[in-house]
Amino acid sequence: MANPSHTIARVYAQALYEVAEEQGSVGVVHDELRALAGLAWQEGNEDIRDFFLSPRIDRDTKWKLLGDALAEHLSRPVLGLLKVLIFKGREATLDNIADHFDRFQDLAENRIHAHVTVASPMDDALRADLTARLEAESGKVVRMHERVDPSIIGGASIRVGDRVIDRTLRTKLAALREHLLETAN
Repeated sequence: MANPSHTIARVYAQALYEVAEEQGSVGVVHDELRALAGLAWQEGNEDIRDFFLSPRIDRDTKWKLLGDALAEHLSRPVLGLLKVLIFKGREATLDNIADHFDRFQDLAENRIHAHVTVASPMDDALRADLTARLEAESGKVVRMHERVDPSIIGGASIRVGDRVIDRTLRTKLAALREHLLETAN
């Protein structure tokens, strides 16, 4: 349930990141923000999400209930953000704020994400080798996200940002088929 208001989310995330960085609590704030967004948007938590997003519930009541329930579990910056979102009626931006916070943290920590799809799980040596190659090529720390999809038959598809490297057997076979059909005509 992504909210289209990414600009607002980015502004909130940047402000939260700057506060967390000043306090030396970026990791804690990140974890709390992800947990809070997960609580609201996780499957099975529809009642919580409905309460959190409902414009029919008085903001003071909503803040009182959520603030009291979460005060002992959230740091001051995240609790403050939650209060602002409730009183401004921008609760729906929470998941986008968490996403933008992740991007600010990745940028500050010189990190990129590599999404790798393979036919069967990679062993540790292959995963480490691929990570090292991507880090050498990008000059950044790589966080690997592996997905297994047997339909690719073999090889791998790697997406880093907007760049995709598709070395799957399925793609190679499709290209060979196209080539054979072209030469047969």
